Amino acid sequence: MASFRARHASLAQALGNLSLLVSAGQLQSRNYAGNPYPFRASSHFIYLAGQRGPGAYFLLHQHHAHLFLPETTMDDLIWSGPGEEWGPIADLTGCQLHPLAQLATFIAEIDPQNLAVIPHPDLRSNQVLAELVGRYPSLEDERDRLGAQALLNLRLYADADAQSELQMACDLTVEAHLAALNALPRAQSESDIAAAMARVITQAGGTFSFIPIITTCGERLHQVRLGNLLQADRLLLVDVGAETASGWGGDVTNTWPVSGRYSSSQALIYNLVLDVHRQVRAELRPGLEYKALHSMAHKLFTEGLAQLGILRGGTVEEYLEQNVASLFFPHGIGHLLGLDPHDMEDLGDLAGYAPGRRRDPRFGWSSLRLDRQLDEGMVVTVEPGLYFIPELWEAPQFKELAHKYLDRERLQEFSDVHGVRIERDYLITPVGHELLTPDMPTTVEEIEKYIAERKG
Repeated sequence: MASFRARHASLAQALGNLSLLVSAGQLQSRNYAGNPYPFRASSHFIYLAGQRGPGAYFLLHQHHAHLFLPETTMDDLIWSGPGEEWGPIADLTGCQLHPLAQLATFIAEIDPQNLAVIPHPDLRSNQVLAELVGRYPSLEDERDRLGAQALLNLRLYADADAQSELQMACDLTVEAHLAALNALPRAQSESDIAAAMARVITQAGGTFSFIPIITTCGERLHQVRLGNLLQADRLLLVDVGAETASGWGGDVTNTWPVSGRYSSSQALIYNLVLDVHRQVRAELRPGLEYKALHSMAHKLFTEGLAQLGILRGGTVEEYLEQNVASLFFPHGIGHLLGLDPHDMEDLGDLAGYAPGRRRDPRFGWSSLRLDRQLDEGMVVTVEPGLYFIPELWEAPQFKELAHKYLDRERLQEFSDVHGVRIERDYLITPVGHELLTPDMPTTVEEIEKYIAERKG
């Protein structure tokens, strides 16, 4: 694939005299060695060499790309099969292929001061890397930080092949969500919805890009435990992404009424979240500061909650100054998307935050995952949400604020809402943006009609 060669060339130019070593990672076992978790190569490795098996390494040295692969053992042959042929791998990746046993010799010939290593998020894989290079890989090390910076500067912008892969992942994600919505009229539990989505994704050769969030407790932002029965008066929040066999993933959230019809209170909150989403996405374009989108959503939610009578006792300006809306919107407006649903967050804020920028310490704002100027080729999510979390309003640090500005009687009228989030995926184009996840019913009317047609 031409993109691998182009990525290697661009990365070599950015690295200068540095060589870069990237591990695919090691198998991780579940309780005992013979029961490994399904293996997925690290995203940085996939970006440079594709989806390979455990124990592989990519090395960029003196403008040459090398791929080191474990040789097939007799046990491998018996239990797993002969593995991939090397010739097609070399043609696909543009790498020179070597047996893994030769890697130590290559490393020994590189000046340690010129060798950067991408830290692996898995502890065991990082320990194996440390044994190989004689030091523990860390972004605190200037070499590793420079190597990571060069790589993330490439990965921030999806090339043509990455855009194609992401579109396939987003298409499959949409197909899975539609399968869930089709199953909703007959589903008995959250697990039934998960099964309907898993069927579509696995039949396409993919997997979930993260642990599915399918819950009637939408006020719990990342509730991954399944099994609640679907009660007619509840909303079902479905935050699920599909990952293709090549490793690229989508990330979409819908919030649907279990009964097929939103109550009046649920519709009010849903429409507020949808209006915020639409106004925010309309601003997506090159040159825009992504944090400005969070500020915009925060202001729109503040105004909307005040208009609904949920906020009282102050002005919009006062609510904004006191950060009151974060009691309902305690997360960021979105994040980068690519080979991971929160792309490159294994590098901490190195990817999400532009040089010199730090997280805003205010509640809610500190959860913003992306603070960069948008540019052509970036892929981001937009995912505003409102959550009704009584425990938050009673927490010692927020109790006084909530008592002053929240109308508790009015809040009781929204007791059946719990949580609403609407998330879609967008590519930043030269003049604006492109929605990568279309063709889903999104308005109250579209969703209710879609469900009604499938109740039969």
